[in-house]
Amino acid sequence: MRNVCGLALCAALALAAPARAGDIPLEEPGRDQRSESQPANPLGVVWKVLLYLPNRVFDMTDVMRLQVRAGPGWAVSARVTRALPLFLGGYNATWIGLPGPRGHATIPLPAGISSQTGFALGPALSGGRQAPYYGTGEIGAGAQLYMLGFDAGFDVVELVDLFAGFALYDLKHDDF
Repeated sequence: MRNVCGLALCAALALAAPARAGDIPLEEPGRDQRSESQPANPLGVVWKVLLYLPNRVFDMTDVMRLQVRAGPGWAVSARVTRALPLFLGGYNATWIGLPGPRGHATIPLPAGISSQTGFALGPALSGGRQAPYYGTGEIGAGAQLYMLGFDAGFDVVELVDLFAGFALYDLKHDDF
């Protein structure tokens, strides 16, 4: 059983890696604009079976953000859903840990680069090209104190998406 799960995960990663780099769009094989009266494509069923376990694992990583950052800066942030964020300061750092919500079908990498700068209050929160993506229902906080920082959060909407995924319903449209 472990070998089958490992094979499915490797297949998902191999198929998703080029799409993350933007080389090719990653869509379900055989997906087209067919009418509801036509039978389902058997390749689509195989695709869903192969990617069921990797999609559930990726959904689990969407629920929580727990990052440790290293890089220069001074900043504080807090958020109660995407509608009520607060950010003050600036940083440019490398992080490791749980990335939090993906926003779309990508492989959640356990490390990356993040930067934000300025002051923001409310839904217009932005911080540049490498600003973190915060989920719709994410509640969390972060800080950057000189060379070390953290960012932690929990997304209730992604938790619902995880449980819906067990029934093959992709609420957030982030499954492969």
